[in-house]
Amino acid sequence: MALVFDFINSIIEVPLPDTILTMQDLINQTRDQEDELNPGVNYSQIALATGKDDLGGGISTGITVRLLDNWRVRFAARPGPDTIQCFLSGGNLVGGPSANPIAPSAFVQVVQQSSSAGTIATPTGSSENTNLKYMLAAMKENQKTVGSIFYWDPTSGSDSNTGLAPSSAVITFNKAQTLATAGKHDIIFCLSTHASGITTVTETLNITKSTLKVSGPGYIFQLKPTATTDPTINIATDSVEISGLYVETAVTGSQNAVTINGDYVTIKESWIANARGHGISISSSKNPRITTCAIETCGTSGSGYGINIADDTTQLHMSKGIITDGISGIVLSGSGLEDNIIEDCLVYKNSAYGLNIGSGVQRTIVRSGNTITNNTTANTLDNGTQSYIETPAGGASASEVADAVWDEVISGHVTSGTAGRTLKDAKTRATLASLK
Repeated sequence: MALVFDFINSIIEVPLPDTILTMQDLINQTRDQEDELNPGVNYSQIALATGKDDLGGGISTGITVRLLDNWRVRFAARPGPDTIQCFLSGGNLVGGPSANPIAPSAFVQVVQQSSSAGTIATPTGSSENTNLKYMLAAMKENQKTVGSIFYWDPTSGSDSNTGLAPSSAVITFNKAQTLATAGKHDIIFCLSTHASGITTVTETLNITKSTLKVSGPGYIFQLKPTATTDPTINIATDSVEISGLYVETAVTGSQNAVTINGDYVTIKESWIANARGHGISISSSKNPRITTCAIETCGTSGSGYGINIADDTTQLHMSKGIITDGISGIVLSGSGLEDNIIEDCLVYKNSAYGLNIGSGVQRTIVRSGNTITNNTTANTLDNGTQSYIETPAGGASASEVADAVWDEVISGHVTSGTAGRTLKDAKTRATLASLK
């Protein structure tokens, strides 16, 4: 990628189709321009840079690039109508007019991945790699143990490589998982190096190594399989963590995007969309965690939900999610479902229910800031036992209240001759008489 320097307007432009600019690349090309400037003395220096001081053990301070005068960075405009995210990474960018170093462009959103700590770990040997592992572990909210680290690059890797560094990454997930050891808390880092800025993977991920962590860079790493025989991600073991991935299914068939059949599984900071079946399907799972995920447009085959919580799922914690544009948003149905918690979620614009709690489901707690709204059939349907749906968390619409009253007065007490039926008939007659 060759940056374009506009000396008239003081703009450093990142050309199409690139979506990522690292601070190291920015300062390298800026220094080259300063050395070869055609305008000469009129533009003696464009930017200052600090950092990369050696702290020992393979750790160095990060780069901070300060643009001088009115210089700014701009990503080339996109044709639209979709807005494209572009990223500034690998340090900090400051300066520019009014302390704004980023120039706007059409259909572009710039994300600056800044660092206040300003340190960079470069693993070049076993001791340096150990420092990196401990740093990664300290930054995690849970499952803090870190084992070996392997790199998966679907664009430029090779399965004959060791997978121990980005430059020796493997090309398939299957090979990366083969390198990992069950129970050792190993990490597979997903690298996005495609020239378009988006890495697309057609492979399905069948995760069988317990405690494995699969960590991606976000939307730019996309799982879009061609096979219709398996879920895009199938987790059949315990203590697996998935983060930073964009997940779809094949465009035909009825597969789920993610299927979970293990305990203590975590799915976080991921985007799940266009699933033919369920977005996430969970069964026979204790303590699964789903957090900070967007789940949309699921069930496109005509059958499937945003999140399907099925038999023997207990103590699930679903939080900070967006579930929209599917058939039903969250469905709990089956036997052995107990003590599941949903909080701080936005569930809206699904064609059936926002939240559907089935018969026999025990102690579902829906609390703490959920918004369940604008779902076509109804926002909530609760046939569970000892459910708690916090009123500000979606509550019930007028039609839902009317349906519940109808069920309580008539539909739920239909056996002739029972005490319940006799009492309800008497109450109904008294109520009708009072209305005459």
